[in-house]
Amino acid sequence: MICKSRPRFRLVQFRWIFAVDCVVVIGAVMAYGAVARFWLGMTEENALSMVAIIPLMVLVVGLSTAIILHSIRRKMGTLLDGIQAVSDGDLDTELDCRNAGEYTSIYQGFNRMTAELKKTKQEMQSFVNEFSHEFKTPITSIAGFSQYLLDTGEGIESPERMQYLQVISEESLRLSTLAQNTLLLSKVESCEIIAEKERYDLSEQLRHCAILLLPKLEQKDISLEMEIDDLCYTGNAELMEQVWLNLLNNAVKFTPEHGKIMVTGKQTAEELVLAFSDSGVGMDEETAAHIFEKYYQHDTVSAVRGNGIGLSIVARIVALCGGTVQVQSAPNEGSTFTVCLPLT
Repeated sequence: MICKSRPRFRLVQFRWIFAVDCVVVIGAVMAYGAVARFWLGMTEENALSMVAIIPLMVLVVGLSTAIILHSIRRKMGTLLDGIQAVSDGDLDTELDCRNAGEYTSIYQGFNRMTAELKKTKQEMQSFVNEFSHEFKTPITSIAGFSQYLLDTGEGIESPERMQYLQVISEESLRLSTLAQNTLLLSKVESCEIIAEKERYDLSEQLRHCAILLLPKLEQKDISLEMEIDDLCYTGNAELMEQVWLNLLNNAVKFTPEHGKIMVTGKQTAEELVLAFSDSGVGMDEETAAHIFEKYYQHDTVSAVRGNGIGLSIVARIVALCGGTVQVQSAPNEGSTFTVCLPLT
């Protein structure tokens, strides 16, 4: 809404200013009369006659002050009304800048503040809704299959029992991963700078991440090729490991059996460039435009279980490092995620 003026104070509250005006006017006239009498040679009668203009000058100065205070009162009243509306929870408040005059920059700053507060509130609501939904799914599976096993007791055949236990194990792991990733995302989103930087061997870190994912690669018979130069990087090794693990996990997740993943890394004069390519299902332009948003998962790949947090973590950490991450993809043609990190 547009917040209009409704002054909360009266001119009488500034009566001390009018008192000061009177003192200043009287003092100025008396001082000028003294100067005219002793330095300019004006007669005493003429000098004293200047006292007669004091009421007129007080009136003129008082009216000028009243006009100025009225303008300030109106503009400050609008600002105070806006602040009160925001404090009452109305984040749709917007100040009209058209006649703000010297207050234009203040009004614009207020409007930017309310817009950011509204955006933050919407993001928090979306976070709570999405997080609750993501938690509800695995918990429902765990509770349902656990109760079924308890109800059937020994009456259920062993293969079916093992199948249900496998579901419980997978959903429990998914729930644990979701909690860990959410905490990590919350941590990096609250950061403004990267602390605890050190210079380390980035190429060796990438090979280590590949080893950690070896069981998943073997399970789907995915070949992983790495063409990485000897790269060194100054940053937080723990956070950067999360970037590589999430990108590799994402590639494994969306690459079918007997597929291929390619990781390349090189150094230019100004940055490190690392690319993660897969022969997976790919994505369309609309999906690629939202892929780094929290909890975003496209319907066409809903069969692949995930929580939509990993790439958000990647984007945030890379941004904190002053770098960029981009994706190139097409349906059924795989995807390539490219990370560029500045050397300084």
